[in-house]
This record gives sequence, structure tokens and C-alpha cells, in this order.
Amino acid sequence: MMSHSYRSQSGTRVPRLHSRDLLGAPVAHIIKVERKTKDGKKRHAWKVRYRDSERIERSKTFVKKGDAEDFVSTIESDIMRGEYVDPLAGKVRLEDWAPKWLATITVKPKTKDSYEGSLRSRVLPAFGKRQLAGIRRSDIQAWIAGMNVEGLSPSRIHQCIIVLRMVLDAAVNDRLIARNPAERVKRPKIPHKEAAYFDPATAYEIVANIDESYRLLFRILAIEGLRWGEAVALRCRHVDLLRRRLRVEDSLAEVKGHYILGSTKSHAVRSVPLSPALLAELKEHLESAGKNPDALLFTGEKGGPLRYRYGYMDLWRATLKKLGLPMVGVHALRHSAAARMISAGASPKAVQSIMGHRSAAFTLTVYGHLFEEDLDSLAQKLDRHMEGPSSL
Repeated sequence: MMSHSYRSQSGTRVPRLHSRDLLGAPVAHIIKVERKTKDGKKRHAWKVRYRDSERIERSKTFVKKGDAEDFVSTIESDIMRGEYVDPLAGKVRLEDWAPKWLATITVKPKTKDSYEGSLRSRVLPAFGKRQLAGIRRSDIQAWIAGMNVEGLSPSRIHQCIIVLRMVLDAAVNDRLIARNPAERVKRPKIPHKEAAYFDPATAYEIVANIDESYRLLFRILAIEGLRWGEAVALRCRHVDLLRRRLRVEDSLAEVKGHYILGSTKSHAVRSVPLSPALLAELKEHLESAGKNPDALLFTGEKGGPLRYRYGYMDLWRATLKKLGLPMVGVHALRHSAAARMISAGASPKAVQSIMGHRSAAFTLTVYGHLFEEDLDSLAQKLDRHMEGPSSL
């Protein structure tokens, strides 16, 4: 920083400090000014004039010269590093910024609808009227504590925190605020729960009691472990009778009463093997339906996509009630399929490939306990392999 002098309007020479940017033009300098107090008296003050990263001239006044000098050091450092944030930019209210963020993100419609729900129900009621720059980490921590006391589940609280953090991340990226106050907040721990599943006999009994028109759909869910959206998005051309494979390419989601066809959860296409019995059922289903290759494999009563609400309430829950089974979600059939594969000796990699998980590590995270339960069976097999003339 270089020291110079500055001639005020009164003609007196006062100290002036300034630094220079990469182009040689002054970044910031201090001038001594006079300010009138409320009682009409005149007092000296120190005004910092500077050019921001967009080379727009700005100023800020301080009572103490030391504070002005500290500000000059900070502001020139931020500008040089490209970290300068306009103090006025953070005055935008979160309720005005959040819709702009929501309109720019590229996620699946169902995910976007979920984000919008979290904003509407939790984030905006708490922070909507607040300026972005005025939101403190302590405010967010108090908000989290309030949701916890209210009895909101840890997973739901996590989702709300994630949405708020993404909104504020976008504000940081747009230079509206310097830092994200939602970073590193303390969150409630999500208790680890083992995936609920039915044993093969129970899963078979459930499928056998489903309405005959949709029994094959639920059999696919129970054997192949497809997600509901993936199963109802299947088309006739996805059944490869020659290679005995079922090709999973799409997922059908219902958002605000509209059906939206998109990619699978992992955004990957996969082929799953078909057992001889399931292959025969699918072949018979295709022959009796007489549909074109692009037609949906399973449809609702009126020929359109099968609604999840109907499948869950009228088919699934009704069957569980009839059999006196606990009211778990349809996703339990997916877990049951995974348990059956593991029991049959499938490796984590094979289960990952069939289930469409993003990695084998994720498969182990969800179903690791099932692999551990199969260790006793493995030990017995190892003993059998060691018996006989060829044993060591």
C-alpha cells in the first residue's frame, strides 16, 4: 500500500492511502471528510473510496481511521483474489432468490417437486423474508432444533437443510453473499435401519393374492427388484425373449397429476436376467396382449400408465391387510428381491448390476447385514469343499 496526500475542498492537505490494481488504476483510497452529528456539530470521519471487481466506484465511511485502513486491506485483498462481494447484493430476500434458483437447476421433475415442497413448507416460512446476507449460522441451527423438537424425522430435516444449502450455494456462486451459513451446521443423526423385506415364501404369497391382472407386474417387482417407476415404464420391446433379459431404460413418475418419462434413478440402462418361469409368463403376456413394441407392458384400466396410488392403495395395501401383514411400502418387494439374490449366492457386484445401484459399495451399505448372515452357509460350503481325497 502506498502513502500519498490529498487536498480537501478547504485546501488543507490530508493523508490519503491507496493501492493499485493490475491495470495500475487505484483500487481503494481513504479521504478525510467532515460529518454533521444530530446536534449540528461537525466531526471528522474517514471515507474509503474504491473500485469493485466490475470497476464500479463505491464508498464506505468510518468514524475511526484504523477501521478505514483495515477495510482497505480487506477490500483490496478480496478484489485481487476475485472474492469480492457487493455488500448491497446480499440485501435480496430469500423468497425472491429461491424461485430463481429453482428455475435454473437441472434435476428430475419429481426431485424438483420435492425441493419445491421443502421450500414451501419449511425453508420460506423460516427465512423467506430475510435478506441473504442477514442469515446467520446460529439462525439455521435454531431452525434445525425447532424442527427436531416438532418431531420431524431426521431424514426430512436433512432434506430441508440440503435445499437451503443449495439455495445459498447458488447465492455464493452469483456473488450475492461471501459464504454459505448453512455449511457445517450440526444435523440430527439418521438412525441406521436395516431394509425391511419379506422371506421368499411370504413374498410369493403376497404376489399370489394380488389381482390377477397385475400379478405379473408384482412378480417382476419381487424377483427382479425393479423400482415401481421402472416397472410401470416397461414397454413390450424391453422384453428380450431370445437373450432372456429384461431391459430397464426408463422410469415413469407422476408429478402434480402429470406423467413424466425420464431416466432411471442412476441414469443408467441395465439388463436383468429372467428366470425360465418369469420368461414363460412374459411370453404369454405379450402374446395375449398383442401390443406394438412401444406399448406399455402394464397399463391402468383405461389403457394409460398405471397410477402409483392405485397400485399402492388398491392392490398392495389391500393384499397386506388381507394376509395380516405389516403395512410396509411396495419398496419392500425390492428389498425382498435383493435378499433372495444374496441368499442364492449372488455377489455384491451382481446385486448392484441387477438392482441398478450406483456402486457395489452402496449395495453393501444397504444389504451388508444380509451378506454377513450368509457367512454361516459359506462356512459349511467351504468345509464340504475341503472333504474328500483332494483335501489338503
